[in-house]
Amino acid sequence: MKLLIKSILILLLLSTSSLSIANYYKDWPDDSICVWLEERPKDKLLLFENKKRNLNCFEREDFHPRDYVYEPINLKMY
Repeated sequence: MKLLIKSILILLLLSTSSLSIANYYKDWPDDSICVWLEERPKDKLLLFENKKRNLNCFEREDFHPRDYVYEPINLKMY
């Protein structure tokens, strides 16, 4: 019985989290999607939204992707 309750709870939590991710960019205007793609051209959610809305951000004349280089920060706790 406990296993069934835990399974149902996990299923509910996963289903609500996936809905919030799917609608994250829903209210964003098209220009904002393209501007953020300039900043992070490999972001999967932004690429999906670009394709879903048929924006073709990468083909626009004013699109200039930034040179984003990930550098990990080495912090030491004392």
